[in-house]
Amino acid sequence: MRDVSKLKFIGSSFCSQYQSQAKFYIDEAHASGMRHLVVVYENDEHDFIAGIPDEWADQNVQDFIFWPMKNPNSPYPAWEVPARAYGSPMLYAWWKGRPPPQRSASALTQK
Repeated sequence: MRDVSKLKFIGSSFCSQYQSQAKFYIDEAHASGMRHLVVVYENDEHDFIAGIPDEWADQNVQDFIFWPMKNPNSPYPAWEVPARAYGSPMLYAWWKGRPPPQRSASALTQK
């Protein structure tokens, strides 16, 4: 599991897709220079990381994380949809349409 001591904790939730508790953090000192959402899954050694748009406040990130999925059998949790379903390294309101133009960011799963 990643060292989260320097990350900003913003909440946790049970992730039904992975049958795991998920803890959410904001990395405000990511090497890219932009903030990143970091999701640490309790029963997995992989973390999920995605860039946060500059104009998003912490509340926008929390609203995004807890966005209700229309299909409860969706293969991905809401916070992973931009990366997994659309290949976007940045979070965006995917239910509103296509992703905005990107600056350099990374969305990935890390050990």
